[in-house]
Amino acid sequence: MAEREQHRMIAEAQAPGKLYIAGEYAVVEHGHPAILVAVNRMLTVRVTGHEENPGEGALSGDVLSEDALRNTPNESVAAASLPLDSRATGSIRSQGHDEAATTWHRDTHGRCVPDEERPGAAYLIAAIQCVEELAHAAGVGLHVFDIDVTSDLDDVSGRKYGLGSSAAVTVAAMRALLRFYGLESAFEPLEQYKLAFAIACRAGNVGSGGDLAASLFGGCIRFCSPDRDWVGQRLDDTALPELIRMPWPDLSVTRLPVFGSGSVAVSPATLRLLVGWTGKPASTADLVTNVQHHSTDERERRYREFLEHSDRCVDALCEALAQSDMAAVREHIARARELLRGLSSLTGTLIETSRLTALVETAIAHGAAAKSSGAGGGDCGIAIIGVESDMAAADGSDAESAESAVSAIFQDWRSAGIEPLDLTVCKPLAEAPQWQTKRSSRKDDHVRLALQQHEQEPANAFDDVRFIHHALCGVSVSQVDMSTTVCGSRWELPFYINAMTGGSQRTGSINASLARAAQSTGIAIASGSQHAALRDPELAATFTAIREQSQGFVFANVGSTVTPQQAVQAVTMLNANALQIHVNLAQEIVMPEGNRDFSGWPQRIREIIAASPVPVVVKEVGFGMSRRSVEQLAALGARTVDVSGRGGTDFAAIENSRRSAREYGYLDGWGQSTVLCLLDCCGFDASGEDSLGSVDILASGGVRNPLDVVKALALGAKAVGVSGHFLRVFEDRGESGLVDEINAWAEQLRSLMALLGATTVADLQHTDLLLGGMTLEQTTLLGVDAAALAHRSA
Repeated sequence: MAEREQHRMIAEAQAPGKLYIAGEYAVVEHGHPAILVAVNRMLTVRVTGHEENPGEGALSGDVLSEDALRNTPNESVAAASLPLDSRATGSIRSQGHDEAATTWHRDTHGRCVPDEERPGAAYLIAAIQCVEELAHAAGVGLHVFDIDVTSDLDDVSGRKYGLGSSAAVTVAAMRALLRFYGLESAFEPLEQYKLAFAIACRAGNVGSGGDLAASLFGGCIRFCSPDRDWVGQRLDDTALPELIRMPWPDLSVTRLPVFGSGSVAVSPATLRLLVGWTGKPASTADLVTNVQHHSTDERERRYREFLEHSDRCVDALCEALAQSDMAAVREHIARARELLRGLSSLTGTLIETSRLTALVETAIAHGAAAKSSGAGGGDCGIAIIGVESDMAAADGSDAESAESAVSAIFQDWRSAGIEPLDLTVCKPLAEAPQWQTKRSSRKDDHVRLALQQHEQEPANAFDDVRFIHHALCGVSVSQVDMSTTVCGSRWELPFYINAMTGGSQRTGSINASLARAAQSTGIAIASGSQHAALRDPELAATFTAIREQSQGFVFANVGSTVTPQQAVQAVTMLNANALQIHVNLAQEIVMPEGNRDFSGWPQRIREIIAASPVPVVVKEVGFGMSRRSVEQLAALGARTVDVSGRGGTDFAAIENSRRSAREYGYLDGWGQSTVLCLLDCCGFDASGEDSLGSVDILASGGVRNPLDVVKALALGAKAVGVSGHFLRVFEDRGESGLVDEINAWAEQLRSLMALLGATTVADLQHTDLLLGGMTLEQTTLLGVDAAALAHRSA
């Protein structure tokens, strides 16, 4: 806490050291997980303001509210507002580290500048500069102060244990400075993490950022690193206050309630972590760089396989740790060790030294799970042992108690020249979402893999459709009416946010943001499948966030396996205006845990339609609806169908990537394109007969821009759903960026309709279209009269 001593402001903060449990090499690649713990060795940073006369710029003791900080303009505070003479000098001192000692002053712009460049002070200087950017943006006057660093991360003799001193000093300095300026409570823990990561980037040395996360959040965490290239670019073109509020690609921090650390209250420890030090410090940066260097040659394929296997191993270990399943912990720690050995062989990088091998084998002999921790090549090894029940020795001999096993491990370590460290996992220091079970993590996997698919938006069948330009058919933009009617309701815009996600804490947050964007722009929004909430009511909030944030048109969403009663429950859960029933046969086939019996789907769809209190839309999930399928649905009572064709998110590919052997790769690209579905279903056959006149058609799948929306409407869709593109925009540019994108689409859509001479959405179905490419070949086989499409305005 910050305090005053005779007009002197003082603030202090601590940060713990860290250890890796698993995933330490894979985590350097963004989006790949690792497990870390914070340990009970602390580094302390103390910020002491220079004495000031009362009224001469003394910092107010009031803490800025979050709303006040968010709404403060980003303009720089004038240099004249600085409370002290810019020639005043502050100092930096670090106990036992003379290489970090320096003094600093403010330049004419008020920026902290070191009087002498000292590499040991780089993180502290960067912390001052970054935190003071936030202070400037919040209108807080700056001060001159001294920084003192003390640490018990290393041995009293100065020996380094590899507990992450750079991360600890970054986090402790950031927190102390935020407290000094009264800003700490204005930022959520994840925003503070992003600030710490930015500090490390500006200091010129940031790895995965896992050590920063462990030092900031404490306890035991599962961590996925952000895209460092993306962060680096944003640091160059985005104001820091804005950057730390934005979503960061692939960044994830979740809490594992293990080793006595939980998110709310400290949970009883059923597993104990033991740490041994080999006496040889290793450089994480050097070892990781060596691995990454080797991974860029012909070994790339095997390196990617290592990353995939590491991801599965880490998540399996999360499950085992969360359940205190010691047998499974042994299995997955052994697998993690095996993967590191394979990586060592692949790259020629020594990860497990002979002393680390002795440390590991000794612990295993006494029934523990054990491996190297961190970069390897020296430093520490870890062992995990159960504390509530007897541990069976690995050789099958009589079981020994946990305490006697720990004593025996420590004795054998000492005999091998390995120093047992008196370390325990420290308590949680900041709130983080609980790590989710396999079902919820599957939802997060879907989002992660969908985002990967939409990193680039390649050509698709919409590119096979072109409008014939008529130079004199335009109308006034002010005449254009973009409204449409869907499920009996009038929409002002003919596109909407289609079904995406829900069922985990992360996806619940995404749903809330998407709903706020829908509310702000006046468009409809569809929930992702609500099956998770129907099975586990505790997950309902990840879906109800949609209705809480949007008072507009909302679709509920279920599959064709739920009962009619559950379908009604889903509608009630969201107070929904309509219900989507998704049919996803191809996805279920490839999904490892998917359904295999689809014989009852038609009857169940009929029953749900009959029971639903709101209109029903039956939709595909990206594989397309044939005319025959739509006719069958019409016979079952469906009055609105979303053809949802190929070209956007490929759920067969997503589910296949979750399979260990990826044996269904040949199904990539399965199904019909959205364009082909519309041509097949909307009465463009040569006979001129339309057997689907009673069914309204919606379109989704592969919609990348407003022109794709116009093409879908021209091909007969009443409205157009967009998922992948909007999710990608939200991930890259945040909620405000998505609102800007939707508003831009609406403006451009109006202009395109005027360009085509269409004053209403219905008028677009009289525009002239040319088909080409594979779409022309396929539609010809389906009996579509392509020539007639080119002469609709005649």
